[in-house]
Amino acid sequence: MTQPNPPAPSVSRLSRWTKLIYGLGEFGPSVAGGTIIPFYYLFFLTDVAGIRPAVAGSLLLVARLWDAINDPLVGAISDRTRTRIGRRRPYILAGAVPLAATYILLWLVPTGLSGTSLALYYLGAYFLYDLFMTIVTGPFYALMPELSLDSDERTSIVTYRMATSILAGLGAAAALPLVFNAAPSLRQGFLWAAVGVGILSTLPFLLIGARLRERPDFQAPPILTIRQSIRIVLRSRPFWLAMLVGWLAWLAIAIVEAVFAYYVVYWSRIPEEDSAIVLAVILGSATLFLPVVNALAARLEKKWAFVAATSTWVATHVLLWFVPQAAMIPVYVVGVLAGLGVSSAHILPTSMAADVMEALEIDSGERQEGVFGGVMAFIQKLGTSVALLAIGWVLELTGYQPGVAVQNDATLTGLRVLVSWVPVVILLLAILCAAAFPITRTIHQGLVARANQARADRAAAEQLTS
Repeated sequence: MTQPNPPAPSVSRLSRWTKLIYGLGEFGPSVAGGTIIPFYYLFFLTDVAGIRPAVAGSLLLVARLWDAINDPLVGAISDRTRTRIGRRRPYILAGAVPLAATYILLWLVPTGLSGTSLALYYLGAYFLYDLFMTIVTGPFYALMPELSLDSDERTSIVTYRMATSILAGLGAAAALPLVFNAAPSLRQGFLWAAVGVGILSTLPFLLIGARLRERPDFQAPPILTIRQSIRIVLRSRPFWLAMLVGWLAWLAIAIVEAVFAYYVVYWSRIPEEDSAIVLAVILGSATLFLPVVNALAARLEKKWAFVAATSTWVATHVLLWFVPQAAMIPVYVVGVLAGLGVSSAHILPTSMAADVMEALEIDSGERQEGVFGGVMAFIQKLGTSVALLAIGWVLELTGYQPGVAVQNDATLTGLRVLVSWVPVVILLLAILCAAAFPITRTIHQGLVARANQARADRAAAEQLTS
């Protein structure tokens, strides 16, 4: 007896409420882990906590290596979890509150510690924070391809998520100067901000765990070992291209974020308390470009939309090299021009990666969102960690002096190179990888149909044998 195929989910549309609930989960990863830590944490460690730049860079490398290692493990475990409420939601619910608590620990400056003991404190705090961030966000990201199997609908879901990312980052950039000005010291300002961000990061995950549901047809018992799952992912050419597009785009962002506070303070001579306004300008421009990127992706293939948008982004980094010293207005102008490229980096690589899921399901016979996301995060974070380590050493080797108003010429030149020509090269490589990405809209529709049929056939075979 044969079983009819289930209705094709590729033609379904999610409610805006569902997309909004899911999108709100991006607040914590984007504001806590994606904006404040990359933009301020190295600066906090060197200029507030008093850790040497090279030690701070090494500390971040070790912490991010741990971050990279735990991603595929958590992803694989969530793929193999079977509970009454699904594979992903138990982890999201369990890790939400500890995530806030450990984030606050990152921004404390404990009394009585200095040198090695202080560095070890921040290393341990980062280890705990990152563990709970992975426990929550790994399943959270793995849930996205499950919400819809339609390629364009996935782009829409990511747009909601990234709207939260950018708007929350914009709100944080606008609020941080107010917090810093109200606090009795910069140290206290960072702590106040950490408490607020930690609490606001927890609430959306509790809402997601309570309201969203997982697909029953994705709950079949796993047939592969963790090693087999990882091997299948690593053999996939679409995986590597999607991973490289996302990694290179975010590597450019990570490098610029890590040094931009130094650049605007020491080259552009923008006061420290106003440095977040520059970030607000960039994120505000990116927010306005979100519907433009979504429209481009609907009109063109995703990869060509990425190529077009990122090309304008490359031009803005070239312009940064020619911004004169102590010229504030050109920095804000470049921030506005960067919006289209930053917006495309938020949306398109993630949406492209989601379309690889069906190709992997056909190759492996099971859904592997967790392993896919974990392996991708491992490779991306490993590479980014090495880059951030290099930044710490560049600062130290060029003679950077924390808190000194006027830096030497070698340091200033190093900062300018790091925010201009280094991102230019990285983004050009991302454009080449995007152009080679093989999964088009039509190809993806065929992959979804084949994966649906294979899943229905397995379900029918299990019914016959039971």
